[in-house]
Amino acid sequence: MKAEGKFTESLWSSVQTIYLDLINHPFVNQLVKGTLPLQCFAHYLSQDVLYIRDDSKALENLSKKATEPTEQDFFMTLANDGIAIEQELHNHYLKIFNVIEAKTKSPTIEGYTRFLIEHSEKSTYHIAAAALLPCFWVYNSVGKHIFTHAVENNAYQKWIETYQGGEYENYTKKFIQIVERLADNSNNNEKKLMQEAFVQATMFELNFFEESISK
Repeated sequence: MKAEGKFTESLWSSVQTIYLDLINHPFVNQLVKGTLPLQCFAHYLSQDVLYIRDDSKALENLSKKATEPTEQDFFMTLANDGIAIEQELHNHYLKIFNVIEAKTKSPTIEGYTRFLIEHSEKSTYHIAAAALLPCFWVYNSVGKHIFTHAVENNAYQKWIETYQGGEYENYTKKFIQIVERLADNSNNNEKKLMQEAFVQATMFELNFFEESISK
């Protein structure tokens, strides 16, 4: 997924080292090969359900901060879709892979969701949007890498197939466009805070892989 202007290009450049760590991470490499231990995948999947639940709340908060009606509607759509995805994971994929539902958040997911909720509640619209963008942009990019490189007859094929689909791609593109527009109306200090939030959120994505592979 490409940037939509100079600012989002600078955002993506600022996380290139982290992104390379993501796509070369043992969690991703083993998922691609179908050799990822089930307990590692189970931790990731069960915690992802809890993550998406709070991410939807943060997106709903972001919708309330938005100043443009079309952006209010966009983020509300993402929030509602997140609820549907959480239900699908809970009702379908946990059963497919025989994964026990997580009752409490892991340290990484607790930290990540608190970060997103706090930004969505307390930060400006511009900074909050930048903080929530990596969940879409980074996840979309890593997901395409996994889908493209996955071996045939992969034990996790049903999960890997969730990474394809044009709707998520379109959502990500629109989100990037919004952040680019917001940056155009931001001063240098706010742009700096937007970039810091973007980088920190991307690190949480890497930390989630790191936590999962250690299980």
